[in-house]
Amino acid sequence: ALVVVQVAFASQAVEGKILMGPSSAGGEGVSPFAVAMVRMLGAAVFFQAFTRATGTLRPATRRDHGRLAVLSILGIALNQTLFLVGLRMTSPVNAALLSVTIPVFTAAIAVALGHERPSWRLGIGLVTSIAGVVWLTGVGTVGEGALVILANCVSYSAYIVLSRATIQRLGTLTVVTWIFTWGALLFAPLGMPDLVAGAPSWSIRSWGLLSYIIAMPTIIAYLCNAWALERSSPTLVSIYIYVQPVLAAVLAWLQLGNTVSERLALAAVVTAAGVTIVATRRNAVPVPMEE
Repeated sequence: ALVVVQVAFASQAVEGKILMGPSSAGGEGVSPFAVAMVRMLGAAVFFQAFTRATGTLRPATRRDHGRLAVLSILGIALNQTLFLVGLRMTSPVNAALLSVTIPVFTAAIAVALGHERPSWRLGIGLVTSIAGVVWLTGVGTVGEGALVILANCVSYSAYIVLSRATIQRLGTLTVVTWIFTWGALLFAPLGMPDLVAGAPSWSIRSWGLLSYIIAMPTIIAYLCNAWALERSSPTLVSIYIYVQPVLAAVLAWLQLGNTVSERLALAAVVTAAGVTIVATRRNAVPVPMEE
């Protein structure tokens, strides 16, 4: 299940790049805001129907919905939009590699909020991961796409830390159902204009790529991730994210002709080393992976 999750997320980086890329470069030119809107709407409809049909949607109070709405901003609206906007400005492999830092940011935020004690191991892992990211993005000039992807990682990491109590009380599927629903509602003022304006001119290929992104990196990935989280350790879940940039590199090479540079390979090794130090520490905060 964890392999399926990483295949789904890695493929999203490549298929999303094709979907949003300019037509001059072989892309479809679809707005990232429209892609995010379609993804949120599709997932909200599916999970509302799925949880109600299976009887897995637990009752939530008005106070719960207030929390879920806030969590939807961090875990859905900001997370997905920033990832898609950043992906449009950088390569799929860079996006996948930067996403590997999610466990590190999650641990740092958990310490900052007092959910976890600071440690030398966390500090060393954080510094090492940042060194890898800096080597990838450049010291003098940092690419805007990389900064947007990092903001996406921080947003999702904050969601992970802040959502633990709500997930433990309401269950993963109930939380996922409502954060997608709230995310779609709250993002509609930004996403619907692009969706309505662009949808009539989208090609069959555009709709096919959108359908894939809704099905695989959203619905199937979330279901498999929820299933795996109940049956595996947080460390195992964190370690599996290393597969994502490798798969993204292979898919980017096959579909886009992108090659892996020595700089990218070295950055991947350094970043992975830092994440390993953090992810294998004791009393780690559970980190379900998403972009």
